[in-house]
Amino acid sequence: MAVKVSNSLSPFYVELAKKNLSENPAHVQAHLTAFKRWLSSCQHLTIPQDVIISVRNFIQIFIFLFLKKCLKHEDDAFLLGFLRYAHYDHSVAQKRIDNFCSVRCLSKHGITEWYKYPKLTDPIVDVYLDAGIFVPLGIVDSGVHMFILRLKAWQSDRLSQTQMRALNNMNFERFIFDEQCQIGGVGIFIDLSGTTAKQVSEWTDPRTAKSSMKLLQEATPGRTKHLIFYKESKAFDIGFKIFEFWLSDKMRQRIIRIKDDTEKAFKKIPGLKQIMPEEYGGCNGPVKDLIGK
Repeated sequence: MAVKVSNSLSPFYVELAKKNLSENPAHVQAHLTAFKRWLSSCQHLTIPQDVIISVRNFIQIFIFLFLKKCLKHEDDAFLLGFLRYAHYDHSVAQKRIDNFCSVRCLSKHGITEWYKYPKLTDPIVDVYLDAGIFVPLGIVDSGVHMFILRLKAWQSDRLSQTQMRALNNMNFERFIFDEQCQIGGVGIFIDLSGTTAKQVSEWTDPRTAKSSMKLLQEATPGRTKHLIFYKESKAFDIGFKIFEFWLSDKMRQRIIRIKDDTEKAFKKIPGLKQIMPEEYGGCNGPVKDLIGK
């Protein structure tokens, strides 16, 4: 289904976009037109006529066809995410959408497998969703959309790390089209309780850690406002030193490490307690009910 720009944003988000992103509703369409004009001129984002369609370049072809839809005004909300991320600075938006394509497609980044999404009818999707690894929580007072990532829910005998990352990305990217997410930003509560040294080592492998940080910080239109680490193990503390190496100063400032003290996060983020599951000291019922939604 085509995704178009919404005309029904609440006054809260209209004002938030104006205040934080310098958005003027009267100028949005002109920005989109100029962005599409630039995009249509990008030779490196097109596929040569003699390309051989194969599994290896499927992702490139998918992105190419999707961008073509965007140029036909069918998916303005997708492109608007990049403009909003960039506060309507077109050079920043252009660089980010270029990275959005290249990080996924170029083998040198080592993460193309993370974007080979299964069909929705694949049984592996139900295995993933039933596990409740990555679950939307709701919106805090500032307008940020919060999610919880529960690594202990990942059973590596049922889902490989690559499959889990692909499904996490597939799940999260639904929100690229959500204009409230684009404006308010996103936050992730990362529950590290019960994780093994093997899981930590896989997540902090230098090559994939570097690529995942590049993806998060340079190649998605999502505006990450909070990263909360809960119940970090000693193994994670060691691995975090590798992970931290590629963090920008801005991202470092958005990290909250709370060990097992969720009140620390609740005090820093008004409204978080109201949407957190009761297992974490919140008021939003048990995790299983949120997974069921």
